Order: sequence, then structure tokens, then C-alpha cells
Amino acid sequence: MTKTIEEPIEEAKDKSLDLGWLISCAAITALAVALRFIHLGLKPFHHDEGVNGWFLTNLFRDGVYKYDPENYHGPTLYYITLGFVNVFGLETIPVRWSVAIWGVLMVVLAFWLRRYIGKIGALFAGLFLALSPGMVYISRYFIHEIFFVFLALAVVIAILQFIHREKAGPFAVGWISLILMVCFLPSTIYLSAMVGTPGSISSQAAFFVLFALQAALVFFVVRMLLTWQEGRPIYLLLAASSVSLIFATKETGFITLGTMLIAVVCVVIWQKLNAAELLRTPTNRLIAIFALPVVVAVYKYDVIVEGIKWFSSEFINNDASGETVSYLVAFLAVLTIAVFAAFAVRYIQGGSEPSDMDDPSFERFNTGMGKGIDLVLVLLSSAVAFIYIWIIFFTSFFSYPEGVGKSIEAYAIWTKTGTKDHTQNGEFAYLRWMLEIDAPLLIMSVVGLLIALLYAKHRFAIFVGLWALGLFLAYSIIPYKTPWLMLSFTLPMCIVAGYAINELASSKEIWSRVAAGGLGILSCVILSWQTYDLNFVRYDDERMPYVYAHTDREFLDMVNAIEEFAELSGKGKEAKIQIVSPDYWPLTWYLRDHKNTVFHGKMADADGAELIVAKKNQQETEATQKFGREYLLHGNYKLRPGVELMVLVRNDLVR
Repeated sequence: MTKTIEEPIEEAKDKSLDLGWLISCAAITALAVALRFIHLGLKPFHHDEGVNGWFLTNLFRDGVYKYDPENYHGPTLYYITLGFVNVFGLETIPVRWSVAIWGVLMVVLAFWLRRYIGKIGALFAGLFLALSPGMVYISRYFIHEIFFVFLALAVVIAILQFIHREKAGPFAVGWISLILMVCFLPSTIYLSAMVGTPGSISSQAAFFVLFALQAALVFFVVRMLLTWQEGRPIYLLLAASSVSLIFATKETGFITLGTMLIAVVCVVIWQKLNAAELLRTPTNRLIAIFALPVVVAVYKYDVIVEGIKWFSSEFINNDASGETVSYLVAFLAVLTIAVFAAFAVRYIQGGSEPSDMDDPSFERFNTGMGKGIDLVLVLLSSAVAFIYIWIIFFTSFFSYPEGVGKSIEAYAIWTKTGTKDHTQNGEFAYLRWMLEIDAPLLIMSVVGLLIALLYAKHRFAIFVGLWALGLFLAYSIIPYKTPWLMLSFTLPMCIVAGYAINELASSKEIWSRVAAGGLGILSCVILSWQTYDLNFVRYDDERMPYVYAHTDREFLDMVNAIEEFAELSGKGKEAKIQIVSPDYWPLTWYLRDHKNTVFHGKMADADGAELIVAKKNQQETEATQKFGREYLLHGNYKLRPGVELMVLVRNDLVR
């Protein structure tokens, strides 16, 4: 019988305490924390962060959030962040903490893959996730993407644990307890509100009493779950909850989950093909691996030719190609090709053997599901968890019943926007962006997939590699393209890239181990420099891939100027500010405490305002004619590429 394992930390509690493993995990986690939490307020809010901040502000102050499928993603981000701002205040740093923490937890989850991609593979997967420029950049953004990608990994981990674990571990118990607390929270809130007016002593006292009763109820529910097959079904409940939260976070959840299912089917097909006589020999298997790309290339000849022309113009003949694809990346690519060629030759000759790792088993999955009443209960409880979590978030904890219907409408709307919005980047956008900023992950993930297919033994590695490929192709086909969508396939790329390092490092041949070390170190050096450059130096440079219509750092100077003149007026937060520019996001976030700020979005009367913000060029002439006598131009400030704002100050505040 397959040996069950405890969580990575528990696994080290045997006689041979693996201090090296624990220290390595801790060091990588500390690196992830540092890159995601240091100087979180360095870059100003993006346009999308401003919109999310507006929703959060209304939810925090008025307790109101109504899901709108026309314009925005799901509600989970706002409710998760609400907990942070309730404790730390409605400020930029705590708000971004609510996202950064999931970026760190994603790195930690990678260590749970030790038994499926090897010890070295899990460490490098975590390290690649910690260092990925895109992962770090978006982890420092108040948008939905990082929590969404974390949930995708959580689904995979939960299902793997359900397959291999025979009883629930402490981390699983902790997560299911947290989810149950969230599920029971609406009843606690509404019942306490019936006792007295919101904020009254009686209402608060009732809340704490009911919350204690809720905690006791959760305790007994979890205790009951632990008696059911020793808690093993908890992992399936966690998977179902994570899937529901995926859909409650972003509409693109069906792409992530769909490519997962397709990858599983492809793994089964590949293993059946390799069981056939034709593909049993390494040589035939290698030919088969490269046969499919060749067939596709012939079938899509026009696309390949166009791609070659595009690559030539973008990278080879472009004067800026030295900045985009560094010599180190080119060297890494050449070295990787040479290493894989040598690896393939040695494998054909019988000199390379796959490392001994556990793989997900369909038989063990079926065993965990049980039969008869157990099977019915597992399916029913998972369905209830999925539906209930979907309902409580989209209905804003039962305060907006229309949210359920609107959550379905979102998919019809998304299919339209997915073919119309953000389509200017072209079908090769993701390839270009990956080559510019995450090239080591792209290169090493390709090698990992090739090794997994060649060995045809490690089902999980094949699954992750095909999942990454499927997501990359799916998002490339869809006309809608924004950089943060790359994180969906960057996640499995990091994992299968770690697997590649593990298999090279596990070889008995010294040259392969040296190659693994060289490729791993060189990849990390490139990623480290790109992460530093993108996140702490050129975080608002529009030439960088992830800097997509980002707010310029000059914008914060404008905010400081507005604050100074508001104080100079003697009114402080009560000063009247007229925003007549049609482009003003994320100014709503930075002026959230200025009660007399009016966002007109078009030319309006001064109405005695202390300050006026207009759009340079588009409104400059009209603003000069309309406000020239009573207001002076304090300065022009860049909002984002192509957009500058003018700050007009009332004469008496300047003279």
C-alpha cells in the first residue's frame, strides 16, 4: 500500500530530522515575504486598484456591496480585504497586505508537492514562484489575480492530499475551520443586529456571544468530520470550496478548471499510448513527442511563418532587443537546449533513469470516494459546500439576492468583452511578454514537460506541464490580453520547471547534476535581477510588460500637493475639490477622506472650490478661460502614459 505522509513540516519529525529541508523552506518563504511586503506603498495605485478601492471603501463605511457583472470581477477580494482594514485601517499598505499574503502562501503550498516533483523540485518550484517578476509585481497589487491563482493551486493540492492521505492533517483542519467560520458568520451578524442598533453596546455584546457559539458549533462540526473516514473527505470539501471561490473571484475560472480536466485526459491518453508496443522504446517515444509539434507546424504553416517574422522584428532586428532579451537569457536558452539534447541521448542509451516519486492514482481517488452511502455523502457535501459558498459571496452574505442571477450573467458578458477589449496586443503578446520578463520559467518549463513526456512515468509532472501548455494556448487564442492573466500559466510553469531541475539533479551522472545546478542558479540570477528592476526601479515604466497603463510615480506628487493646499486653506479634509477631468482613477482612493471632493468627470463650475483638477490638452484651453481669473495653475502631473492632469489652486491660497 502507498505510504501516507503528513504535511511537509510534520514529515521532518521522524528520526532523521531534515533540517536542511526545513531551513530551505523557511529561507524561500522569507524571501517571498520580503519581495512582497517591503515598500508596498512605493508604486501608486493602478486604475483598477482605484476601482477596487472605491468598492472596498463603500463596503467598509456603508456595509454595502452589490456585484455588477457588467464591469467588475467577483466579490471575494473585497470581503477578504475587509478583515484587514477592520483591524489595520483603510490605508494603502493594509489593503495590499490582503493580496501579498496569498502570494506568500502560494509559495508555501509549493512545498507540499515534494512527493510528486521531488525534494529539489519542490524547493525550486517555491523559489521560482518567490522570484517570478510577474508573481511579485501582481502580489503587490490590490487586484483579484493572486488570490485566483492561489486557489487554483489549492484545488490541486487538496485533490492530491485526498488521494494520498488516509486522515486529515492539522493544516486541513485549520482551513476547513476557517471556511466554516466564514459560512456561519452571516447568521451571527444578522442575529446580533436584531438585538440593537448597529454599533450599540447590546448589539456588540450579542455579536461576541453569538460568535463564541458559532466557534463552538464549528468545533463540533469539524470534530464530526474527523470521525468520517478519519477526516479524509475534508480534502475534497476544501477542493470544492476552492473551486467555488475561484468562480466567486474571476469569471475566467472555467478556463483554469477546463484546462486542468483536459490535461488529466491527456495524461491518461499518453500513458495508454506508451503502454502500446510502438512507444515502449525511448527512441520512438522521443520521435512521438516532437512529431505532434511538427504536424501542428505544417498544419498551421501560415501562423508559424508569421511568428518567425514577428520574432525577427521584435527581438532580432529591433534596436531595443538587447534590453528585452538579455545575453544571459540567450545563453540560458542555448545551454538548456544542449543539456536536454545530451539528456535525451543518454536516456535513449539507457543512462538516465527517472527518479522514484509518488504519483496520483485514480484507484486511490475512487477508494477515497467510497461506495454506497459514503459516495453519496461525499458528493452531496461537496456540492453543498460549492453552492453555499457561491451564494454567500455573490449575495453579499444574503444582503443582495440578485447577485446569484448576475453571477450567471457574467459569463455571457465576458464572452463579449473577451473578444473586444484589450485586443490591441496581438496573438503573440504572451509569448513576447514571457520572453521579456519571465524567460527562464518559459524555457525551463518546456524542458520539464519534455522530460516528463519522455519518461512517461511521472503522471503529476505530465499533468502540470500540459496544464501550463493548455492555459498558455487558451489565453493566446482569446483576443483579450492583459499581462496579469499570464500568472495563470506562470504558476504551473514554475512547478514543472522545478521538476526539470529535480530530474537533472537526481541523475547519477555528474555532468547532469552540474547542469542542473548551472541552469537553476542562472535562472534564479536572471529572475532576481528582473524582479528587482521591475518591482523597485522601473515599476511605472510603460516599456515593462507588467506595467500596463500604470499610474506614474509623479501622480503621488500631485496627491501630496493637493493635501498641502487643503491644509493651507485651513479646512483640511473639509476643503472643496472639483475633479473635472474625465480621467481621474485612482484619485478616488487617495481623496477618500476628503468629504467635499466631487468627481464630475467633465467640465463644471468652480463653485468656490479650493482646488480644481482638469485634464491637460483636452481641457486646458477651456479651463484657462473658465477659471483663469480666480485660479492659478500650480502644476501639471503625469497620471499614466498619454494622460496629464492640471492642478488649479484658488488665488488666495497661493498669494
